[in-house]
Amino acid sequence: MHVPARSSGAEEPSGLSRRTVLTVGGLGIGAFLAGLAPTAAAAADADTAGTAAAGAAQAVAGAEFPVPNSAGIPPGPAPFGWNPVDLLDFTPESLPWAKHLRCLVPRAPRIAPFAPTQAHPDLDPEVQLSTLTRYNAGSVYGARPQPIGLEPWSYTQRFWQYIDVWGTWHGIVSRECPDELVARPSGTPGRQGAVIDLPDPQWVEAAHLNGARAIGGWFWPRGGVDFNGFLVQREDGSFPVGDKLIEIRRYLGFDGLFINQEATITSAQATKLMGLLAYIKKTDPDFYLQYYDAVLPSGSLSYQNTLNERNVPWLGTPDAPIIDSMFINYAWPSADPRLTKSATTARNHGFDPRKVAFAGIEHEKGVFNPTERFGTVAGPGVHAPTSVALFVDSRFWVLKSETGEAATAAGRDGLRDLEQRFWSGPTGNPTTSGHTVPYASGRQDIWNYQRFDGIAHWITERSPYASLPIVSSFNVGAGAGFWLDGERVRDTGWNNQGAADRALTWQYWTEGGLGVRLDESVAYEGGHSLALTGSGVLHLFKTDLTASGRMPVRVRAQGLTSVELGITWRDTPETVDWHPLTREESGGWDQWAGSVRVDGNRIARLSLRTAGDGRLGKVVFLPRAGGKPVGGTSGLKVTDAGDVKAAEGTRHLAFEWELVEGADAYDVLQHGDDGVTWLGRVRRDVFFAESVDLGRGRHFSVRAVGADGRHGRPVNAGLA
Repeated sequence: MHVPARSSGAEEPSGLSRRTVLTVGGLGIGAFLAGLAPTAAAAADADTAGTAAAGAAQAVAGAEFPVPNSAGIPPGPAPFGWNPVDLLDFTPESLPWAKHLRCLVPRAPRIAPFAPTQAHPDLDPEVQLSTLTRYNAGSVYGARPQPIGLEPWSYTQRFWQYIDVWGTWHGIVSRECPDELVARPSGTPGRQGAVIDLPDPQWVEAAHLNGARAIGGWFWPRGGVDFNGFLVQREDGSFPVGDKLIEIRRYLGFDGLFINQEATITSAQATKLMGLLAYIKKTDPDFYLQYYDAVLPSGSLSYQNTLNERNVPWLGTPDAPIIDSMFINYAWPSADPRLTKSATTARNHGFDPRKVAFAGIEHEKGVFNPTERFGTVAGPGVHAPTSVALFVDSRFWVLKSETGEAATAAGRDGLRDLEQRFWSGPTGNPTTSGHTVPYASGRQDIWNYQRFDGIAHWITERSPYASLPIVSSFNVGAGAGFWLDGERVRDTGWNNQGAADRALTWQYWTEGGLGVRLDESVAYEGGHSLALTGSGVLHLFKTDLTASGRMPVRVRAQGLTSVELGITWRDTPETVDWHPLTREESGGWDQWAGSVRVDGNRIARLSLRTAGDGRLGKVVFLPRAGGKPVGGTSGLKVTDAGDVKAAEGTRHLAFEWELVEGADAYDVLQHGDDGVTWLGRVRRDVFFAESVDLGRGRHFSVRAVGADGRHGRPVNAGLA
C-alpha cells in the first residue's frame, strides 16, 4: 500500500519493496522515519499519564517524551494478528479478554441528504469516502495495540461525519510470536506480523455511533504463513476460514476486511481466493469487503491504477458480488486522470461507480500535498465519477508524535488544528474549503495545509441525528483529565476512542466573528470543551427529526453573556429561527435553558448564537421535559488483575456488570476519603482499569449513562 503514484511495475525510489515498507510502517515506523519527520521542540515536562505509559518515555534528541511503539506489550486486553490456525481455533472462550474486545454498539442509520443544510449545497452527496488509518498513532504500544489506555497523546478521530468506511491496514504481530519478541524493536528476527488485523473495538464503537463501517486489514505476504491454509474448501463448497471469519465478525461486532493482496500467487490460488470471498459475501451479505488494486484474478501482481476489464472480475456481478469495492492504486492520475475509465467500467458491469470504485490518495508520503488531486474531479458543483480512499489520513499525527509534539497539551492543540485543516479545509470552516495556494508538484511542501482542499470540499457531511435526545460534551475520546458535572474527577491522562461523543456535524461552521477551538484544559463532562472567542453563530448538528410537543434545551457554558438556540426548519431552510435561552444558574458552569415548540414539524439543523469569550461544556436537546433516567445496573464484580511493577499499592483491576436496557455507556468510579476518581467510560459490560492506586480507595461503583446524558443508580462493590 505504501507506494508513490507510479505505473505498474515501477521501482520504489527508496529502494524498499512494497512489502518491506508495509512491514516497517505497521510494526515500528519510528526507526524508519528518523530523519524524515520535521524537527520540533518537545517539552521536558510533558504531561504523562499513568505508570506504564510514563515508563515508556525515552530520551530522544535531548528531550523526553513517550516514543511511539516503544513499550512492547500492554497489560490486560490487547489484540493480536490472526493466521489460519488462529481463525480455525477460535471460540469466545479461547480468545483472551474476549468480552473486552467486542463492540456491542450497532451501526447507526444516517439521515438522507438535504442540500440546503450542507456546507456546500451543490456538493454531490453520492461520492463516498473510505480511509485506512494508523489508529494507534502516537501510542507507545504498536505491536499489540491497547484498546483503552492512559495516553492522551494517542490519536483519536473526530471527523466521522465524512467517513463511510473506516479501516486498518498496518498489521500487528501474530499470536504465536513469543512475548519476548513482541517486546523487541521492529525488525527483530522472528517478530512476524500476521495476515489479518481485526479492527480495534474502541474504533468500531466510534464508527458505529456515527454511522460508518469499520473494517480490519488482510495483508499478504507474511513470512512463515502457508497461504493455502486460507483456501481450504470442503466438499460441500464451504470454506472453514470463511465460516470462522463470519463467526468472529459477528461476535466481535466489526464490519468486514480490507483485502491487501500484494504478492503473486498461482492462478489456482487466485481462483480459490475469489471463491472464498464470494462465499463470505453470499453467506454474510453484511460482511463488507474492499479489495486493493494489486493482484489480478490470474494471480499476478499488477497494479492497474484504474478499474478495468483486468481487475473488475473481483467485483463479481450485482446479483452475485465477490467484493463490495475496489481501492484503486495511486497512479490513477497518470492512468485514468479524470477517473472516467473506472466509472465506465463499473457502469458497464452493472455497478454504481460511486459505490464500487475508490480512487486512492497517498497521504502517508504526501500529507497535505499528495500527488493525487481528487479536487480536479470533485468539488462543489463538480460531480466526481468515483468515490475516494485515503491512505493514512492520520499521517500528520504519526509524524508529529515521532518528535514528541503530541506529548504536550500545547502540541496536541496544534495537531487538532492541523486535523481540522485536513478535514474542513485551510480556513478550518467547511463552507470555505478548497486549497488557497496552488498545488505543488511532487510531494514537497507537505505541511502546507493551504495546498490541500480539505475533505469537506469533496465529501458532504453525513449525520446520524435522526431522533432526540441529542447530547454532546465535545468529548473526542482522549484527554489529560476527566470531568463530571464540572468537577474534575481524574487528574491524569486517558484514551478510549469508544468513549467519545458522536461527532459534531461541522467543525466548525461559524458565521460572524466567532472563533472556536477544542480545549483540553477544562471540561464540563469528558476531556474537552469548546473555547469560544467573539460573537456569532455555531452550527452544531445536521438533523432530520421532530418532537410531538416542546423540545427542551440545556446548555452548559462559562463566560458567555448570551446564548440563543437556532432552529432550521426543513420547510423553510433559508432562514434560522432564533430563540433566546435563559441563564438559570451561575457559578463555575452556567446553565442556559429554554424550549421550542416543535409540534411535529421537522428540524433540519440545530445551531447556537453566542456572545462573549468563554466555553461551551455541554449541549442537550430532549424529546420532552421530565422522563425517567436510565435504570441502575447490577452484578458488579471487581477482580485483581495483576500488580504494577515498581508501583507499590497500585494494581490492575477487571470489572464486570450487567447491561442496562437503554444505557448509552457506563462510568467506572473509585471511591475514597479524598473523593471520587473516574477510571473509565465504556460501552460494554466489562472494563480493564490499568494502574489503579488503591491508596485512593478500595470501593468502586458503576453508573449507567442514559441517552439523555443522565446517570442511573450506581451499583457498588469493594475489592477485598
